[in-house]
Amino acid sequence: MVEEYFPKVIKEALEELLKIPTYGERTSSRFLYNFLKLAREDREKVLKSLISLHENVKVCSECSLISDKDPCRICSDPRRSKKYICVVEESQDAYAIERLERYTGVYHVLGGRIAPMEGISPQDLNIDKLLERVENYNVREVIIATNPNLEGEATANYLIKLLKRKFNKLKISRISHGLQFGSLIELADDLSLERSIEKRTIFP
Repeated sequence: MVEEYFPKVIKEALEELLKIPTYGERTSSRFLYNFLKLAREDREKVLKSLISLHENVKVCSECSLISDKDPCRICSDPRRSKKYICVVEESQDAYAIERLERYTGVYHVLGGRIAPMEGISPQDLNIDKLLERVENYNVREVIIATNPNLEGEATANYLIKLLKRKFNKLKISRISHGLQFGSLIELADDLSLERSIEKRTIFP
């Protein structure tokens, strides 16, 4: 009976929103109804910006950062040192670190984290390209900035062992201090994130 009165256009929109990772029914519903509360002209601006994003977004062929150009603005900036690579799970993590305006190296986006319960293995991540970059650029330090949770720690431990085995003179560090276990880098406040980078653990 409920289906009989439920608007088809809303149902279809909700079904499409559910395709976004981490978007459940409540999140999708909240987004949709708040979007509909906007004035018509504001809704049109949101839609135009999303269409522009869809048409112009690119993935950097160097670091896999989501950007508006390829290579991205960071990789193509001669002021950024490719001797230092900060490894993150997703693009939003790199941009969170960029807010600090302290890091002058480049990034490497894994595209996720090791999560066996979700069927995500190391082979599903952008790891081979990382090894290639470390070798080609004769990198001095790899800073592992995966999230401080179970999956992030498992990913960090895997990368540390892999990098140490392949590059015995490479300096490897892991951000940890300052961020609460279970938190997300993209949501961390600037002070905690800055401390976690400055006081990173070095693996001999």
